[in-house]
Amino acid sequence: MSRPETTQNWTAQNFHVLLATWLGTLFDGMDCSIYILTLYPSLSELLGTTSHATVGSYGALLLALFMFGWAAGAVVFGMCADRIGRSKTLVLTVLLYAFCTGLCAICQTWQELALCRFFVGCGIGGEISIGGVLLSECWSGKARLHATGVLQTAFSVGVLILAGINLAIGHMGWRGLYLVGIVPALLAIYIRLKLTDPAHTVAVKHYREQLKQKPKAQLNAKELSLLSPTLVQLLKTESATKLLVLVVLAATVCVGNYAVIAWVPAWVNQLTGTLAVQERSYVTLALDAGGLVGALLGGTTVLTLGRKRAFQTAFLGALISCIGMFLTTKTFGTPLLLWAFTAGFFVISPFTYLFIYVPELFDTHLRATAFGFCIQSGRIFAGLAAIASGLLITTFGGSYACAGACVSLVYLLGLVATMFMPASPGVINTEPVETEDGQPSTPVKICEPAAL
Repeated sequence: MSRPETTQNWTAQNFHVLLATWLGTLFDGMDCSIYILTLYPSLSELLGTTSHATVGSYGALLLALFMFGWAAGAVVFGMCADRIGRSKTLVLTVLLYAFCTGLCAICQTWQELALCRFFVGCGIGGEISIGGVLLSECWSGKARLHATGVLQTAFSVGVLILAGINLAIGHMGWRGLYLVGIVPALLAIYIRLKLTDPAHTVAVKHYREQLKQKPKAQLNAKELSLLSPTLVQLLKTESATKLLVLVVLAATVCVGNYAVIAWVPAWVNQLTGTLAVQERSYVTLALDAGGLVGALLGGTTVLTLGRKRAFQTAFLGALISCIGMFLTTKTFGTPLLLWAFTAGFFVISPFTYLFIYVPELFDTHLRATAFGFCIQSGRIFAGLAAIASGLLITTFGGSYACAGACVSLVYLLGLVATMFMPASPGVINTEPVETEDGQPSTPVKICEPAAL
């Protein structure tokens, strides 16, 4: 059966899911931005240099390691979520990134900071993926699209909060900001007390447990496949073209945010020739104000334009605004803040589209694994792009602007990928789960009109 698009269970559990995942993503935004805001002061101290070329090179390496950790955590914890449950795994991810962020505050070498940032990335990658899947499975109809947009605002809100904290305590040094990153550990308590997994995911888990009790000789090929690692199932059962297109879309979105926009605060240091605590905070506020608006309007944009046109509009807008910002701005001032707001809008909004679109393409028993693999694996390419942008910074004599403008061309690849997007059913599917007596449970399809 299916629920019409106007039907929605406005339950307390749904709002607990939205609040928990929103707070988790907010703290993710804070933790990610701590490094971006403190990249120059932290690495210049740990490396003992004020060279922008050197700091940019090492900064790119640490950013890449963070992205690799993000991708690894998304896949590993996604597999855990498909096996042991969404809410339990969510707790583990929050504790991991909170603890490792706190450890960054006591690092004495760039290698120690790099290791800590890798594990912070693992936790954040897992939390964001599982949170997005859990929300998509609990909310339905048009409300799912708008709830996803609300969820995506959390990242920008987290960055805005951190920018405010930086204004207040940034002059005290970069280590204090990392201590703030311990606070998310309290969220794990709330998640553990308030969240339960959706019924259909519990049914799949129980069905797997029933199959484990049977001799393997009595299981058919589909049942044996269900017991295999979910990543193996994904790669065996899904079209390679489908997975490739989703990874390219995600890679474009991630590269734009973490290998283009990520250099803006350090670029402000270069423009002003000072530590620029206030200037970096103001430009970060502008970037994330734009991102917040773009994320919040994501559901409306998808309903209005459809999935494909929403991506195309965002990629074209990001390409123009990022190149325009880097190549036309020579000093800190109002034009830079306006460019930053516009770039933030177009760079962040496609994250909402990914979180709406990708869960619609996979079934319950693979959804968390597929979500982590397709979306967060794009961060591997973001990490490689960060390394490449670091080399470009060196090639351009330490110019963050020239490197950022070059890497912005990745949006051309994203525009090509949109031409091959798999058609979306516009629903979150929960496949029938056979019970012990062989009777299938009732499939639930959470529906809203889908325009690709």
